[in-house]
Amino acid sequence: MKYITSKKRLILLIILAVFTVVAASFAYYISDYYHADSTAVAALKSTEYYSVVDIDNSITFTPTKNKSSTGIIFYPGGKVQPEAYAGIASKLAAKGYTTIIVKMPFNLAFFGVNSADDVIAKHPEINSWIIMGHSLGGVFASEYAVNHQDKIKGVVYLAAYPSTSASNATFKALSIRGSLDNLTTSQDISDNKNKFPVNTIFITISGGNHYNNGNYGLQAGDNNSTITRDQQQNETAGYIVEFLKNL
Repeated sequence: MKYITSKKRLILLIILAVFTVVAASFAYYISDYYHADSTAVAALKSTEYYSVVDIDNSITFTPTKNKSSTGIIFYPGGKVQPEAYAGIASKLAAKGYTTIIVKMPFNLAFFGVNSADDVIAKHPEINSWIIMGHSLGGVFASEYAVNHQDKIKGVVYLAAYPSTSASNATFKALSIRGSLDNLTTSQDISDNKNKFPVNTIFITISGGNHYNNGNYGLQAGDNNSTITRDQQQNETAGYIVEFLKNL
């Protein structure tokens, strides 16, 4: 009986040790993320073109002029601070589109796939929605759109592609990546092209890379771009606005 008790205690200690290691590893993993730079922080301030409200689980950029009835929900890239996308969001808001960056749990869209539900519920003034996401955020933005085609009119994949097929989806889509992106490569797009919605427009920005979609410094494994971050974001915003006009 004593042997059995000791064995159970040993098993419990092993389970506890494994759990502790896993928990510590996860805590370290989520604490190591890309932070917004000074340019992104500056873009979080309201201007004559848009107002910014940072509250609860989202950052909302609301146009002050020529406001469109179409809104944009943005899912950030994996382990990237949501504020880092204030640059691209501010450019879209300045063009008249309410743009809402979702704050994902642990900075991972995997844990907040359905976050768009809350955004849509809080903005009844928006008549139609598109959802966009960068990198990992694009994967789960696509997943949300596929499962909520009654709510989403279009998807913008920024350096991203669907992990589950969206080929039968009714919404239109726009795929944008930089020619020097070494994290979402042209081969990645090609290998997953059959998963994109049939009505997808594919754009490659010459000289662009992966991390230029946000303002969070350099990203390990990516190539350096031959155009500025601001230039890439301006081109990206231009393509998105054109896409929205033709929905």
